Amino acid sequence: MATVLVIDDDEVSRLAVGSALEANGHEVHYAPNGEVGLEFYGKSPTDVVIVDLAMPVMNGLRTIQELRKNYTGARIIAMSGVSPEQLPLAEESGALRSMAKPVNPTELQQAIEEVMRRSMGWEGPVD
Repeated sequence: MATVLVIDDDEVSRLAVGSALEANGHEVHYAPNGEVGLEFYGKSPTDVVIVDLAMPVMNGLRTIQELRKNYTGARIIAMSGVSPEQLPLAEESGALRSMAKPVNPTELQQAIEEVMRRSMGWEGPVD
């Protein structure tokens, strides 16, 4: 399974996503905003980073841009419940996938598998 960093300022959402990931055997780390998330990732890179778009301190789009600039191999999934219209911008900024909140646990697992496969050069759909 993967190590995943969940960056979300909303504690309930952060823990809900983390619980779904842990139920599928993933190791999960948490950050309450983009600034803390970037610092954590710089010290302990994870297999996947899940970033909420609407956050104070450093919003999700900026976090994605900084991750891609400083860590070109970062595998990023964007999520948003407040501003889903920004999800296409997240992908343009470097997220490999984007999802509207609330996140469905099955779809989240599929997204994790997809970004892991895509990063290994396999571009086909997830089974």
